[in-house]
Order: sequence, then structure tokens, then C-alpha cells
Amino acid sequence: MESSVHVIPIECKFGPVSAFAYYVDALEPAIIDTGVNVSAAQDIEPILAQNGIRIEDIRWILLTHGHVDHLGGAYAIWEKTGRRAKVVIPEKEARLLRNLNEHIVDYKALQGKYINDRAIQEKHITMLTTDIGNNIEPEIEVKDGDHISLGGNVSLTVVETPGHSIGSVTYVLDGLNWAFAADAVQMYGGLGGLPTIEDSGLYRESVHRLLEEVHPSRLYLGHPFRNVNGELQSAQITGEEVGSVLQASLDMDAKLTDLMQRHLSRDTQSSESNGLYGPFEAIANEIGYTGDPRNLPCSFFVTMHAYQEELKSTYKK
Repeated sequence: MESSVHVIPIECKFGPVSAFAYYVDALEPAIIDTGVNVSAAQDIEPILAQNGIRIEDIRWILLTHGHVDHLGGAYAIWEKTGRRAKVVIPEKEARLLRNLNEHIVDYKALQGKYINDRAIQEKHITMLTTDIGNNIEPEIEVKDGDHISLGGNVSLTVVETPGHSIGSVTYVLDGLNWAFAADAVQMYGGLGGLPTIEDSGLYRESVHRLLEEVHPSRLYLGHPFRNVNGELQSAQITGEEVGSVLQASLDMDAKLTDLMQRHLSRDTQSSESNGLYGPFEAIANEIGYTGDPRNLPCSFFVTMHAYQEELKSTYKK
């Protein structure tokens, strides 16, 4: 593969946060992830136009996972291509593309599970459904080892990297080993100060796989994430920094595992609480966490739930 493959990072802004989409220039141009519903017109189309690219010429919409801030703009972009672009999503998360109500199911099983205020729950559900354009039937559902040709000598290999979400994948640019990992790698977390992890065991395995098997020469992440000092880093990482970012993600995982182990033992499980941080009040106090878990998005309940479930599962063995 030629070393001149052109990638354009596009920051999709919504509220206080943002997510990155990536345009990959090829005979059949691709956009990897899509921000939320408004991102197509607000961010993606203008940035492409500045680079002399028409959004309607995109031929592939490649989704790393099914979370709203990465999938939400897919329908709007698909429409702008005259519905000609092929929409691709991991097989394990295709339901989130087909039926936006599945996002509500996941919300209620994770963050919503720990929020007792029904009005806040309804507000979150409205935000979720607003940020997704519409349902789409995917053209292709990918799994580990699949290949996608963008024409000429530009192709991508699918590497399953679940954990942040159950079906997350990384698209690896063949020949160059550039990895579009989105949120599969999160260092010490984003704006909220914690990584968002739905399955901690899978997350750990995925980061190890990227570090030890894939060896990316570049990492394209979904957001700017924090280093050990709490400083937000670039979402595009190259050279020796790639290994450091992957190791930092494992270091934070180890800290979270230890944290939960000390607060949840075989005989003393975390008790229910009606406080702001629910059954994880003591953990929030120990780490000095002051974020509001009633905000959307917020990683606190999702990640605490993941580490608690992993530890409980270990105790049962």
C-alpha cells in the first residue's frame, strides 16, 4: 500500500463534548464513524468541502460500534450520498443501527439502571433518540478478520476490540497498520475523568491485543482522552506514543480493578444507596470523583457496573 493514503480527522461537536469521524481518501472514499445526527451538516460536510471533497461521493460508512456519538450521523450521511454508500457495522451491534429503540434498552440496563429519577431517565431517552437520525438496514455486518476494499490498493482489516461496547471493532489500514480504534482505547478517560467500559474483561483483552498483536503505527481514537496527569491528549497518536497510550489504558484498568476489589469482596458486597452515586458512593469518595452521573453522557455508572459484574463473576467461579 502507498504511504500517501490521506486521512482527514473531523471533530464532531455537540454540547460540551465531541467525537471524531475520519475520512479515508480512496477510489471508494470512506467515513469511519459519523458523530450524531446534526454532525453530517454541521461538521462533516463543511470540513470535507474545505478539502475539496463532496460528502455525496462517500461510498463507505464504516461504524466502529453502535454508540450514539459514533452512529448517530450515519443516516444523514447515507441520505446525502443518495443512499448509495454502503453502511457497515459490527455484527454484534447491528441491532443498534436497525432499531433506535435498542439504544433505550441498553441505556436502561446500564446508566439508567442507577438513576431513580424518572424525569431524568425520560430526558436522557429523548436526547438519545434525537441524536440518531433514523433506522438503517446495514449493507454489511462485519466480524473479526473481515476485509473491506476501498478500491485500488487501499483496504482495511476488521479486528474485534470489544469492551467499551460489546461489539466494538477496530479498522486497520492494511500495509500501513493505522488503527481506527475509536473508543476501544481510553487511557484515563475523557472529559468526565473515567473511561467508559461496558465489559472490563473484554476491554482489557482488546487493549492487550492491540498492543501485543496488532502493533499499530498510528492510532485514531474517538475522543481526546486524559493521560495519567489528567491532561487531555490528541485523539490522533503516532510513533512511540502509540505504545504509551495503550499501556496507559491498561494501567488505568488495573487501578479500576484494584479499586473495585477493595470495595467488593466475596463476603461484603457493595450495599444499595440512594445517594448521588448509588451503590458506588464509597468509591466516588475515595477517588474524589465529583462528576454528576445523572448527566448524559456519563461514564461513572456504566464503568462501575462493568467492574462490579466482572468481580462478582470471578467470585462465583
